[in-house]
Amino acid sequence: MRTDPWVSGARLLLDNSVWSRTRHPDVAPVWSRGVRLRAVVACPPFMIEAGYSAQSAADLRRMRRAVAASMDTVLCDAETWEIAFEAQQSMADAAGLMHRRKPIDFLIAATAHQHGLGVLHYDHDYDLIAEHGGLDFASVWVAAPGSLDR
Repeated sequence: MRTDPWVSGARLLLDNSVWSRTRHPDVAPVWSRGVRLRAVVACPPFMIEAGYSAQSAADLRRMRRAVAASMDTVLCDAETWEIAFEAQQSMADAAGLMHRRKPIDFLIAATAHQHGLGVLHYDHDYDLIAEHGGLDFASVWVAAPGSLDR
């Protein structure tokens, strides 16, 4: 049985892999509880990635308003970029081509590390970055890996 990621009082940065599945029956309850608790946090890299998925200008505006109304946002700065670069280099040094993860994932992981947050996702890359990237953040799956793809 899956544990509730919000029981510990965790605050988790949102990844688009969750945002794009918020209506999935296995994700919706976890999502809505996190939003009610104001435990879901956004950051600019997430906003850019989610914006890419918008189907129109109006859809993008709706998404940005929904995020602003339902969650806090933490910012990125030059240090965030340096942390992301260092994580990418650590992964390249440790495991060859393992550094070939999505750049946005490195930035979200670096933002989580920098702000003492975890990352709420449905994406194996965060487990790899947490394990091999030298960053300190909790990699939290919104649902068991592979369970939403059936």
